[in-house]
Order: sequence, then structure tokens, then C-alpha cells
Amino acid sequence: MKDDKFTINVQIGGFRMPLNILRSDEELYRKAEKLVVKYLQQYQKLYNQRPTEEILIMVAFQIAVIVSKQEFSEDTVPLAEKIQSLDNELKALFTED
Repeated sequence: MKDDKFTINVQIGGFRMPLNILRSDEELYRKAEKLVVKYLQQYQKLYNQRPTEEILIMVAFQIAVIVSKQEFSEDTVPLAEKIQSLDNELKALFTED
């Protein structure tokens, strides 16, 4: 539905970006904006002599690392659950004797 989309304006590093998004995703986009701005401000303080574009690359890389860690963590959860299930089955087998 066209009514489900609308435009928000995201401000990052002095750049204004109008984005057409789903209404249901607005909170996600606002949180993402805050996260990028937070890291941008941190890196600007640490590397104030560097150009904004370079700092934005550092921010993008930092966020990519966070996402990669989270994906890795989520990938290991099913494996950990399966190991726990197998461990429980083995314990049950050994206690039957």
C-alpha cells in the first residue's frame, strides 16, 4: 500500500537525506540515525584533523563490525541449543542404568 510509506529526513554529519520508508520501520531508521550520529561524534573528537568523509568510513566500518558480531552470535544460538538438547539426551541415557 502506498499509504504505508512516507518520507523522513535523516541528518548525519551535516548531510540531510530524505528517505522513503515504511511507517512500520520508522523507529528502526531513527535508532540507526542516532547510532551513526553517536559514533560520528565520538570519532570526530578522536580524529578531529581528519575529513568528515574519512570519519564516516570509520563509522560505517565500526557498525559493520557490530552487525557481524551480532550475526555470528545469532548463528551460534541454534548450535548451542542443539548441543544442550543432545547433552540432555545423553544424560538421560546414562541415568537410565
